[in-house]
Amino acid sequence: MKHSRNNRHHIIPRSRCKGEVEDNIVIVDSRLHDLYHQLFSNKTPEEIAEFLNAYFWGYHYNITMTRL
Repeated sequence: MKHSRNNRHHIIPRSRCKGEVEDNIVIVDSRLHDLYHQLFSNKTPEEIAEFLNAYFWGYHYNITMTRL
């Protein structure tokens, strides 16, 4: 698989939001983008926080997401 230097990443997966919203896109390094999706699949930021809290920290820590 050929990698470009940067990719457009949808913060809320396209399949789970309505329409193309420019503030839902960030530019990330293609390697990091691939790794992100390998680990988190099609999760939203809130689902990722819950996943990390449950499986990596056993609820000893609680990270949360706040949309700015």
